[in-house]
Amino acid sequence: MSLPPPRQFCTLLVFCLSLLISLCCVFSRGAWDSDLGGDPDEAAHAVTSLMIRDYLAGGFPNPPMQFAKDYYASFPKVALGHYPPGYYLLAAPLLLASTSVKVFFILQAFLLATLATIVSRSLFKLTSPALAIATGLSVVISPLSLQQTQLVMSDMLLAVFCIWAAVLWGRYLSAPSLCRALIWGCIASAAILTKGSGMGLCLLPPLGTLLAGRWRLIFTWSWWSAAVPVVMIAGPWMIYSTSISKEGMTLLSPAQYFTEALPFYLNATPMVFGWPLTLLIAAGVCHRLVTVFQRRALSPLQASVISMSAGMTLVLLLVPVGLSTRYLLTLVPPLMLAASHGLSLLPWKRNPAQWCPPVLLLIFALAPLQNINLRPMKDVHGFGSAVLISGLPQPGHEKENWLIASDPRGEGAVIAAAAFACPQRAPSLLRVYRGSKELGSSDWMGRGYQQAFGNTAELLEHLDQLQISRVFVDLSVPPDRQQPHELQLFTAMQSANDRWQLAFEQPVIRRPGETGTLRVYRRTSPTTAKAQN
Repeated sequence: MSLPPPRQFCTLLVFCLSLLISLCCVFSRGAWDSDLGGDPDEAAHAVTSLMIRDYLAGGFPNPPMQFAKDYYASFPKVALGHYPPGYYLLAAPLLLASTSVKVFFILQAFLLATLATIVSRSLFKLTSPALAIATGLSVVISPLSLQQTQLVMSDMLLAVFCIWAAVLWGRYLSAPSLCRALIWGCIASAAILTKGSGMGLCLLPPLGTLLAGRWRLIFTWSWWSAAVPVVMIAGPWMIYSTSISKEGMTLLSPAQYFTEALPFYLNATPMVFGWPLTLLIAAGVCHRLVTVFQRRALSPLQASVISMSAGMTLVLLLVPVGLSTRYLLTLVPPLMLAASHGLSLLPWKRNPAQWCPPVLLLIFALAPLQNINLRPMKDVHGFGSAVLISGLPQPGHEKENWLIASDPRGEGAVIAAAAFACPQRAPSLLRVYRGSKELGSSDWMGRGYQQAFGNTAELLEHLDQLQISRVFVDLSVPPDRQQPHELQLFTAMQSANDRWQLAFEQPVIRRPGETGTLRVYRRTSPTTAKAQN
């Protein structure tokens, strides 16, 4: 009988294969060369990371809040406050080596490889090495995971911290100690400081302890000490940002939101994972629930993973932040673990049992990619080219003011491209205004929209007062998503030939198959003295 491969070798194998798959996806499916407009929040994460990078590189030139306000004034896509700082604190030091957006995609690939490695390593003592490796790789090849490597978003980092927290709590339940409890608290704090939904981990210690039959630990100091880092590290931020983060939520109550979220995610699960994998997941989950109902204690790891899943699912169904399949990413690891368990329940014969479950798991995980709509593909181009063609102000030249009118994706893509290409950002030689903020008004979610100006004359006078030198009008926005101020600006640019001239038209691609034009206008006459005063 041959010995199983060493655990360390299997861990390294999973990490290297996962990293290779992730990077291949980034290189071959468009993310590497695309603009940062794949998601309305993508540019915000990138620009906020760049701001912290510049603050570090500048040697802390100003008080933090003052620096952030000045930076936001120049590149109004800074989202610190709406989002916690965890992702930015990780990405900013990496940008010190290179201020290229490609750094983010390499980071995303490393995070996905780490996620798969944690999942696989947690199984090595519980199942065959082949099935453990396959379970880790199934996390990587899930369409949802591959899609997230294409975007500069914090969801991947949150998923890493969530499954890591589950594994750490399982270790604590196996061998309780003050050190393990405090380490768990630090990782849980990191999850909460990455994204507010990390608060779902608060259910993990009590529920995991009960499911594992270790309820007597509740009477120990070490068990309660796990909450200390959460209160001390994550608590102040959550208190500070509560009023700000409310702007990013819908107006529905938790009960109202639940009635919409439950059917949405029930329908999304088989769509994202495919029916074969969904049925395996259901089998694995049902078997664990039967064990719980029979009042049989689960293993520490099983209890912790189930408790983490329960907490994150409650956040998914009750916190009204909007419906999106990407929020399922934190559940990908526990769902793949459930599918792996579901396969192990089948009555395999001795020889096929060594290779059939791993192969089937990988096949089922790949199956959803047959749907062309689920294949990860990012194709956002033209916005960055328009910025470079327009020409950025160089050191020693006068400061310039630009205005971009588009939807959140288009505005974000232009602002991010300008920020990363600008030769001097703090203090900045360029200030970019958002049309959605200057020519209209609404809250973070786009509610309560109002047009700022009643006619084009008022709008043009406002551009004079702001001393705008270039205007970007995005005509690629679908008609049903265009705001009145965008059409008003376009009309103003066409009518004001004495002040504005079309510099060039830039073809843009918003997503695969969705194209259009970005018109860039330049001022042909200086602003009047009255406007400047």
